[in-house]
Amino acid sequence: MQKQEIKALDEVLLSLEVSRGDKLKSVLKKYVEIIERTSYLMQPDVYRLIDKEATVMNYALLGNQRAIAQLSLNLMEATLQKELDSRYRWQCLVDTWKALKKETLMESFREFMASEDIQSPPVVKKELEEMLTTQEVLQQKRLKHLCTICDLLPPNYNMAQLTEWHSSLNALNQELDNYHMDRMMRIRLLYEKSWQECLACVQKCKKQLLDCKSFTEEEAESLVNPTFFQMVGELQSKVERKLELLDKSFEALAKQTEWQSSDLFRYFHEAVQLWEMHQNMLSERELELEKNMEQYREKHSLENQVLPSPGNLQWE
Repeated sequence: MQKQEIKALDEVLLSLEVSRGDKLKSVLKKYVEIIERTSYLMQPDVYRLIDKEATVMNYALLGNQRAIAQLSLNLMEATLQKELDSRYRWQCLVDTWKALKKETLMESFREFMASEDIQSPPVVKKELEEMLTTQEVLQQKRLKHLCTICDLLPPNYNMAQLTEWHSSLNALNQELDNYHMDRMMRIRLLYEKSWQECLACVQKCKKQLLDCKSFTEEEAESLVNPTFFQMVGELQSKVERKLELLDKSFEALAKQTEWQSSDLFRYFHEAVQLWEMHQNMLSERELELEKNMEQYREKHSLENQVLPSPGNLQWE
């Protein structure tokens, strides 16, 4: 607006100078005619006089034009300097506002990432609680099955039933292990949904910056790419470490359970074998004892037959 006003002022002043020049030209022509009519001076002298006066006037007109040009230049420079200062102040304010906007957005995203719903999603907590409940049920079921071994011990043992008992125990162990793997897969899927929410929030923050019309695509990307994605990555790494530790714990538990079950079955199997060995030894001893008793019985019977009766004894 000021530039247009300066340009309009310049045009008005120049038009005034042109009008002034035209008026001076008409005045000079008028006085040339008057002087020529009076014949006070010779015509060449008149022209020299008028030419001298016209030259002075032309210098004055040129000086006015230069002054007008200088005035326009000074006004334009002052206007440009004022616009430059205003632009600089405006840019400083915009930069300050953009910095505040970035900080506010980052603080909002930090609060979002630190919220309980993101750090410990309710669906994951519910899944873990259900897993603990089901674990307790399966553990009680396995413990109840372990107690049934008492009904299979000697002397009321049965090798086929003991083998079946071991197979059932392995099946219960496998059921618990499969349940752990299934729950871990589901927990990972739930965490994956939570991370997708984080990435959606990142894109939402980027859109907020772009909607302000003060941030370019590169500026918005430079904020969310290294900073926001780094926060999401740190949370993801933290959760992955926890899940990996839980996986290793379940794997170690499965190996320990398998080892303990095998040792328990081997112990009872050896106990049954030892019982059978003692039973065989006792059976052999019993047969041997019966055989010896039969021999002693026969020997005693023969001895009784050889001995004379008391009435037939003769004394010398």
